Amino acid sequence: MADFDMVLKCWGPVEADYATHGSLVLTRLFTEHPETLKLFPKFAGIAHGDLAGDAGVSAHGATVLNKLGDLLKARGAHAALLKPLSSSHATKHKIPIINFT
Repeated sequence: MADFDMVLKCWGPVEADYATHGSLVLTRLFTEHPETLKLFPKFAGIAHGDLAGDAGVSAHGATVLNKLGDLLKARGAHAALLKPLSSSHATKHKIPIINFT
């Protein structure tokens, strides 16, 4: 079984509640790698303890997981999905490439 299929096999509960799981993912990212919070200026004024309950964090986390679901469902044929995403993160959001390695 391919890795994509293994993940998709248990993806249903995540897909059913992207906002909650997305909030958990981003909150953990910001907790374990606090320097990444600087890459999200819209969350700058939120106290670290309030990140998990913030609607904006949940919404952005949902967007991230939704795109991840699309990438998983592409089962390796994801170049067309990643190109605009990588372009916008590099040019519009000015995210350094080191954050994607």
